[in-house]
Amino acid sequence: MLRYSLFLPLLLLESGCMDTTLNAIKDDADEGVPQIQIDPMSCDFGYVPSGDTSSAIFSLFSVGDATLNVTAMTISEGDVWFSLVTPAVGSYLPDEYTEFTVTYNSTGTESEGKLEILSNDPDSPNSVVLLTAHEEEVIDTGEPEDTSPPLSAPVAVCSADPVEILAIHETADWIGNSSYDTDGGSIIDYRWTLVSSPAGATAMMPGGGANRRNFAPDVAGEYVAELVVVDNDNLISDPCYATLNATAGDGLWIEMFWERSGDDMDLHLLQPGGSLADYFTDCYYANCTGGLEWGGSGTADNPYLDLDDIPGTGPENINVDSPARGTYEVYVHDYPGSVYSGTNNVTVNVYWGGRLIWTDTRNVNSEGYYAPFVEISVPSGVATSL
Repeated sequence: MLRYSLFLPLLLLESGCMDTTLNAIKDDADEGVPQIQIDPMSCDFGYVPSGDTSSAIFSLFSVGDATLNVTAMTISEGDVWFSLVTPAVGSYLPDEYTEFTVTYNSTGTESEGKLEILSNDPDSPNSVVLLTAHEEEVIDTGEPEDTSPPLSAPVAVCSADPVEILAIHETADWIGNSSYDTDGGSIIDYRWTLVSSPAGATAMMPGGGANRRNFAPDVAGEYVAELVVVDNDNLISDPCYATLNATAGDGLWIEMFWERSGDDMDLHLLQPGGSLADYFTDCYYANCTGGLEWGGSGTADNPYLDLDDIPGTGPENINVDSPARGTYEVYVHDYPGSVYSGTNNVTVNVYWGGRLIWTDTRNVNSEGYYAPFVEISVPSGVATSL
C-alpha cells in the first residue's frame, strides 16, 4: 500500500565573517539564468538602547530558471555594529529559498553598514543590503530625564498564503515575518500552533521560524493557525489567527477516516455496474494509483487513490475529476489481520462539485467485512445511503 510523506528542506548554516575584499565568481553558462532575490533589500533597526541587540530576518530566494550559487556573504561596512549570524552560502535550485539573520549590537549612536552577497546572478553578482540604526532623539521637556523607557508587548501579524488551496494536491505557507516589536526591540521567538482542523485531518504544523512553509492539508475543510511572538524583553504578544480553506475537487471526491488506530480500513469505489475486489471495476489500494481505465478516452474519468493509510486512523481519499454517467458505490473493507479487531467508528464524506453532499459515521467491527456506505448518481449528484 502507498505511503504519504512530507519532506522539509535542510538549510546549510555557516558562521564567521570575512574582512577581505570580495570578488564575484561567475559560473559557466548553463541552460537558463540564475537570479537572486533578497527580501528586504534594506533594514532600519530604528533606535536600540546602547548595549542591547536587535535581530532582523532576511529571506534569500532563487527566482531564476537555473541553479543559484551564493559564493560569499559578509558585512563589508559597519561590522563594528552589525554581524551576520547565519550565512546562507550554497547552491539553490529554482524556487528554493532560505533565511538568514543579521544582528545589530547597539552603541547608542547613528550606525550604517552594508551586507554584500556574491552570487552567479549575471545581473546582480554583488547584491548589497543596506543596514541602518539611529541615535535616540532627545526632546527637552524640562522634566527630569527618564532613562528607562516603558516596555510594550510585541505585535503578532500572521496570514496564510494562499488562503485557499486544493486539499492533498497543493500546499500553503503560514507567514509571520511581518510581526514587530512596538518599542524597537527584536522578535526572538515565533510560536505557531495549529488550533483547528477538520475532523479526520492529520496534517501538522511544519517546523521553522517566522514563516512555516509547505503545509499540506489532507482533508477538505477549514484550518486555523495561531501565532504568538516573544520579544527580547520576554514580553509575549496577543495571539494572531490565520485561516486556510482546503477545498475538495470539482468532480467526485470521497474521504474516509476512522476512530481507533491499528485497525486497517480500506476505501473502495465501484464503477457503475462494478463488483467488489474486481481488479478492473473496483478502485482500492491494490490497483487505483493510475492504472484503471473507466469511462471514455483520457484520464479525467478515471479514479485515483490519493491517500492510503494502514496503522493510523486515515485519512484515505479517492477522487474522479470528471466521472462518467452512472451510479457509483462506496464500501469500507475491514482488512483482516490488523492489530485492533474491536468496534471502530468509520466516517465517510462525499463531495460533488466541491460541495459536501453526504456524510455518515458507522460502526465497523468485523474483520474482512465489506461495509456498504453510499451510492452516488452522476451527473445528478444524488447520494443515497446503502
